Amino acid sequence: MAFTKLFAAACGFAAIANGHMLMATPARVTSPAASNGPLEMDGSNFPCQKSSSDSTLSGESTSMALGSDQPLEFIGQSVHGGGSCQVSITYDENPTSSSTWKVITSIEGGCPARDTAGNLGDDTSATAADPYTYNFTIPDDIPTGNAVLAWTWFNKVGNREMYMNCALVELTGTSGSQSSYDALPDMFTANIGNGCATVDDKDVTFPDPGEVVQKLNGATDAFAAPSGSCQAAASSVASAAATTTAAGSSPTTTAAATSETGAAGGIFASITASVAVSVPTTTAAAAAAATTASTSSSSASSSSSSSGSESAGSACSTEGENVCAGSDSYLVCASGIWTSMPVAAGTACSGSGANFEIVVASSKKFMKTRALRWVQRNLPLLR
Repeated sequence: MAFTKLFAAACGFAAIANGHMLMATPARVTSPAASNGPLEMDGSNFPCQKSSSDSTLSGESTSMALGSDQPLEFIGQSVHGGGSCQVSITYDENPTSSSTWKVITSIEGGCPARDTAGNLGDDTSATAADPYTYNFTIPDDIPTGNAVLAWTWFNKVGNREMYMNCALVELTGTSGSQSSYDALPDMFTANIGNGCATVDDKDVTFPDPGEVVQKLNGATDAFAAPSGSCQAAASSVASAAATTTAAGSSPTTTAAATSETGAAGGIFASITASVAVSVPTTTAAAAAAATTASTSSSSASSSSSSSGSESAGSACSTEGENVCAGSDSYLVCASGIWTSMPVAAGTACSGSGANFEIVVASSKKFMKTRALRWVQRNLPLLR
């Protein structure tokens, strides 16, 4: 009976932990009506939270001159420790999953809240204004005309998710060139069934953030590159992009920092029947060669294949080797040291070496253990 109550509490907290943020400025589309939650894990409502029945986007269009600075504002208090955001543009007035989105601003860390470990308050209905505001600049050399602007967000704390709100815009001024638009980096996508995932409790560093990058997390600094089959890394030109810091009213300009990855630790609540899981690595070089462990819909029993001699912090000899340390974590050999990594909610570790994989965990015991652990870890945060 006691466990039943705890499991029910975990389910309730899972609902609370789901994202509750909306873009307030620019004005988001009114149809389809934006949910304050993330995109579906299978990407079925990407882009702009469109379902198969949504044929067009509609709503108020915002006029934006090329080269102008524009505000980016939100409502909601469930900021999940901030995270990383991008602002992107497509000229497809009715975008689909195959539309081209180009990034005009990347914010790595501190979005949609800066120096925030958890949430700003108890408002889960996205009615309270987010006190943190941002801005972006419309490039002055891209074509004018009707377009769709998107805000995308990858939360730092909580389930691995991708959020997306869209706005109709009219770009005005002296038209630039299509080649300038084409040269911008593609929008980063992850956590929507595409084989790419962000790391728990880390601000994702985008593989190709573009030339306009803001790093704003400050006191909560913890960066990590994504894992799995993700977007190609930035070119040598993008690697020298200017970045801004959050210190002072006039941000200073520095060289873009090299992405760092590290051990992940996160908060998991929901258990999904089928999800693509990527094995995170602990160095940028290993991330490029990481093997994605895709889960199957069939039931698989989880087991640990650790010989018992491996433990976090001890020496290892085969760089990049993975060994299960239990059903809910594994060890990866990085720089000669075993490093502990958790698996995603609803999955389990099985095997080692060439037989290492992350599988869907269907056993009730596993689900109960994860739910109980989630309650124990997150009660202080959610009070």
